[in-house]
Amino acid sequence: MLASSLLFADEFLDVDDAFSVNVQRVGDSLTVEFDIAPDYYLYRDRYSIRAQGAADVTSTQFGDNVLIKYDPNFDEDMAVFYDVMSVRHAVSGAQEELVQLTYQGCADAGLCYPPQKRLFDLNGNPVAIEPTTLSLDLSSELSGAETLDLNEASNESGVGLTLISATLFALIGGLILNLMPCVFPVLSLKVMQMTQFGDSPAHTRLHGLAYTVGVVVSFLVVASVLLLIRYFGDWVGWGFQLQSPYFVAALVLLFFVMSLTMFGFVEFGQSMMGIGQGLTEKSGMAGSFFTGVLATVVATPCTAPFMGSAIGFALLQPAYVSLLIFAAMGLGLSLPVLLISLIPKLAGWMPKPGAWMTTFRQLMAFPLFATALWLLWVLIELQGTNALLQVGLGLILLTMALWPALSSSSAGSTGGRWFKRTVRVALVVTAGFMVFDQRQSESLWQEYSPELVQASLSEGRSVFVDVTAAWCITCKANERVALSGERFESLVEREDVVLIKADWTNPSPSVDQLIAGFNRDGVPLYAFYEKGSPVPEILPQILTANLIEEVFTGS
Repeated sequence: MLASSLLFADEFLDVDDAFSVNVQRVGDSLTVEFDIAPDYYLYRDRYSIRAQGAADVTSTQFGDNVLIKYDPNFDEDMAVFYDVMSVRHAVSGAQEELVQLTYQGCADAGLCYPPQKRLFDLNGNPVAIEPTTLSLDLSSELSGAETLDLNEASNESGVGLTLISATLFALIGGLILNLMPCVFPVLSLKVMQMTQFGDSPAHTRLHGLAYTVGVVVSFLVVASVLLLIRYFGDWVGWGFQLQSPYFVAALVLLFFVMSLTMFGFVEFGQSMMGIGQGLTEKSGMAGSFFTGVLATVVATPCTAPFMGSAIGFALLQPAYVSLLIFAAMGLGLSLPVLLISLIPKLAGWMPKPGAWMTTFRQLMAFPLFATALWLLWVLIELQGTNALLQVGLGLILLTMALWPALSSSSAGSTGGRWFKRTVRVALVVTAGFMVFDQRQSESLWQEYSPELVQASLSEGRSVFVDVTAAWCITCKANERVALSGERFESLVEREDVVLIKADWTNPSPSVDQLIAGFNRDGVPLYAFYEKGSPVPEILPQILTANLIEEVFTGS
């Protein structure tokens, strides 16, 4: 039932059925009224009016039925209208002068329409906009720019032309994706692998087809997950999986290990270059397939020219049309490898295997390192700067685990082999905990000011002041061990402690005075004020969870 409804049902109204607009002018007053379908809404702040020619708009007044609601599309509270949105403008100009309305709305079920534009004369009559099936504003993105014009004027081109145009745009966009920094390293890997098959055109063709299947299937999987999530009422867009810190951390780890492999720091076998690892050992086709999967994974955060229009069109269509367009995008991404594998002349241009491949392989490690660095930046944007220290330490431990000196094959005795294996496993497990411990809770800390300390004490509350800096390793270790986690948060809530952080990362006169007032010359510095006591207790520079509990509870 679910699959049937996803594939064959139009779940959402056409934009003009969801938001019908009527314009009337009385004297110098122009009223724009939207009749909004049930379970749909318009954004107040996404509405605008622009006068053309000699027309002039001097004021805007919205109706009073506005609601404030949290909107996941913008990740903030937004002013919205349900049922009716009425806007009154003061205007001047002849009746034949034009004004352009821009507005955007969404459905409660999850779909968010691209911004819409409509033309009216000052007598309230609609004026047709020059028809276009898909906007060619290549700099726009799905989330906020003009990617589509799905008004009635598009009927001149016909539904078939609309689908053909969107599919062509998807194919071109997928092809251009190969030039993007997030995809090019993986393409380099595949080309590197295919140079090994220069003497076997049949082998090369099979690998090209396997790579293509991996890309297209992965695009269909991503599109299906996106459609399923939206079917159940949540809004997600292209690249949504990159919103997960765990997923991003896994990609950082993967690309870092791939880079070490390309440099020759660690060897998993020559077929490792196909990213199939163990699977490639058994079946080369599996390696090519999973290289295609990897190409799709790292392609999803990128948007190439033509892709915005294609994705915008796809997300407004029934699921089977959406899947067709995403498949075309995947075909475009895999097209260079597919063409090289299928056309003998192109394959013949590929150089023969030789000693140069070692240098080329090491050269290809640099874009992989760059990709890992970019993904680490994404993780920092998601989780904050603490993620840099966690992941960095995790990667160091992982590098130690992959160190050839710890290879069990280099140990002479059985005991030595078991010892090295144990150390390796311990390092890998610890690295995994460091990299994937991406929990993030709402901050309980407030920014330091002398007034905040005094105000909190006057309220009869205990106050804990943490004087810290981003470059202070001891500070960060204490935060990790004693000043974070469920135990610490429960203790703070139970004892009603106000947490205040004085950040000394950059020069700060107020923090300078605070440190000098305690006769200290650096960080870390921890001061605890008991309820009703203006004299703080200065804690040691090395903290433990038990020490913090004893101080907060007075035990």
